[in-house]
Amino acid sequence: MLEEIAPRPIDPNINTSIKPPKPAPFLLHFRGFFPSGGILLLMFALSTSIRLGIEWFKSEKKRVEIESQRVNSELSFLKAQLNPHFLFNSLNSIYSLANKQSKDTTNAIVILSDLMRYMIYEANKESVPLEREVDYIKNYISLQLLRLKDSSNVKVNIRGNLKYNIVPLILISFIENAFKYGTDFKGRTNVTIKLDIEDEVLKLYVYNTVSHLQQKSENSGIGLVNIKNRLNLLYPNQHTIDIKNDNHSYEVNLTLKLKKL
Repeated sequence: MLEEIAPRPIDPNINTSIKPPKPAPFLLHFRGFFPSGGILLLMFALSTSIRLGIEWFKSEKKRVEIESQRVNSELSFLKAQLNPHFLFNSLNSIYSLANKQSKDTTNAIVILSDLMRYMIYEANKESVPLEREVDYIKNYISLQLLRLKDSSNVKVNIRGNLKYNIVPLILISFIENAFKYGTDFKGRTNVTIKLDIEDEVLKLYVYNTVSHLQQKSENSGIGLVNIKNRLNLLYPNQHTIDIKNDNHSYEVNLTLKLKKL
């Protein structure tokens, strides 16, 4: 005969809830390796942006290099045009003196040698002291005055602080043009040159009458076209130029932003 076993009372202090088994540590690490879909998409977009940015930077760098090569080639071409143009005009002035057996011929040759020395050894630099450029301009004017029969109407005024840098040979064409086309067949010239430098701004004013003999010259203005192209390349948004030509007079107003030494 079986004995009846009475159930034991449950101790209320004992926790009878069933807890799920804890995952192994390596499973937790494996699950954390995969981020949510939003984070994954963000990482993909970020990596794509970085890659596109690097490609754009390389492309832009290449474009700048090509543009720089183009500008340098164009400047070299313009300088190659400028030097023979200047030399031809200067030799023409000396020839005029020699033809008259002038005692100033020797002095003119000395001045020309100084001009050529500047062009050969300094004008190939990106910039030169403004003082050296002004000396060059003064020498050129002196050379022109030697050949003129009447220089009483040639007025030159240069004033201001010269402690700046400037692109070489950027001003001479305006002055050269004034003497070349402002001299009539009798050797009379009416030229006014004013150069003012103040507060990092250079202002050049050049005025000359135009002789009847020069009005139909096909070569007039070649040097000015050359220099305007150089200004656009070397002083973009840093210069203004206004030229007035009524076939009887020629007037140039140039404003240029300078850089200190």
